[in-house]
Amino acid sequence: MDLFVDSQRKIHLVKADSLEPMSEKLHRQIQSAHILDQRYKSHLLKKLDEMTFEKRLCHGDFHPFNLIISGNDVTIIDWVDSSAGDVRADVYRTYLLYSQFSMYLADMYLLLYCEKSGCSKDEIFQWAPIIAGARLSEGGTSEQAEQLLRIVKKDVM
Repeated sequence: MDLFVDSQRKIHLVKADSLEPMSEKLHRQIQSAHILDQRYKSHLLKKLDEMTFEKRLCHGDFHPFNLIISGNDVTIIDWVDSSAGDVRADVYRTYLLYSQFSMYLADMYLLLYCEKSGCSKDEIFQWAPIIAGARLSEGGTSEQAEQLLRIVKKDVM
């Protein structure tokens, strides 16, 4: 997990003004999430527009299967979802991906990332409803959709 978090933190150090802004990508994903009604979409888009951050390189799909480890070298693959955005959003997305597999690993990842970066869990979880709403545009199982909807609805209530 140390290697994983260290690799992600190195990515986040890179300024990324020339990539697609994360906010545009998230806006598009939220708009195309058919399972969300207009009330939820409006709430999430307003929340997204209120977020301020420095544009950093975000992988957008950072999980262990996108790392190739050979000796002491780490190669990060699958950059199709990368953008210029808020590292806290990228961290929450990784946490969310882990949580759909193992809450133990998700919590371990988040604790370690927060310890190493100085970010707080609260700062990262500000992004929870936005990332969950955007992820609803990606499909997935009905169980995953229910989990994501609970995250969105909890913020709207």
